[in-house]
Amino acid sequence: MDANASLGVELPRWEGAFPIISPNCADIAPPSVECKRFPDGESYCRLERIDGLSGQDAVLVHRLFPDPDQSLVTLLQMMYGAKENGVKDIHLILPYLPYARADKIWLSGEVISANLLIKLLRFAGARSIVAWDCHFLKKPGLHSFEGINIYNLCAGPELVSFLRAAKPDSLVVSPDAGAKYLVGDQGLFMRKERGEYSDSSSEAYRPVAKMEADFEVSGKPVILIDDMIAGGGTMVKATQKMLEMGAESVSCAATHGLFLRGALTKLQAAGASRIITTDTIPNPTALMSIRPHIETLLYSTGHFEQPAPRVSGT
Repeated sequence: MDANASLGVELPRWEGAFPIISPNCADIAPPSVECKRFPDGESYCRLERIDGLSGQDAVLVHRLFPDPDQSLVTLLQMMYGAKENGVKDIHLILPYLPYARADKIWLSGEVISANLLIKLLRFAGARSIVAWDCHFLKKPGLHSFEGINIYNLCAGPELVSFLRAAKPDSLVVSPDAGAKYLVGDQGLFMRKERGEYSDSSSEAYRPVAKMEADFEVSGKPVILIDDMIAGGGTMVKATQKMLEMGAESVSCAATHGLFLRGALTKLQAAGASRIITTDTIPNPTALMSIRPHIETLLYSTGHFEQPAPRVSGT
């Protein structure tokens, strides 16, 4: 095992496992899958260089956002194709896990889709999953969930270090208790209450009703950090609250930048001075890359050649 303390978990090693790289991860490694759409919108999938893999393991790298439902079908096609060609165990690298917030029942009859997703992937042949800041796990580390080992990697330390380089005295604050692991032992966290579901007939979301903080930020720069920025309601309210309490400035960081319904513009309008995310979901604020960590995982297979260390002066 190769330790990487900043991620909160040791990365696995998959010696000999055959890499399968989705086209939507071409920024990380050369794709080995062809994906198209039939005229009726259905997915077409063809795996390249798949012959002769009977009895071997595979490492599959794929993004599940945007279009999570369509991307999930493509993932299942890739997994099915690998298993049909004799692959033994499949290890998934899925930077962002969708449906991770659907982990509780608020109204009778609701489906806990987080559990459903993991069960579905296990049924399709997944032995383990590597993901970043999975919402329903609440902390980094190796977890056994619905029969699959999930390596939950944490981007928090790298994001905070990046922003603190400009303002070392920044206070680090999580906008709710559920993401407080991201701020570390010295960090602070706010308390958030959500309201009832929106009256919208087409969208399911619960707006932020209240945001409270029982600590002082007056005159201090603040770094707000969360696992994701989706519709932006939480981070907008938290930014406004910190500025109301006298924060000198507010920088916002998140592992996953979905930025739905104009969330980036709303967050800038709320007074955020800097906004950064990782490229688990490529977006304009993705100044931190997960690529080095995925490359480490791929190098462990033996199918990728690790570049030689650079010599000083070259």
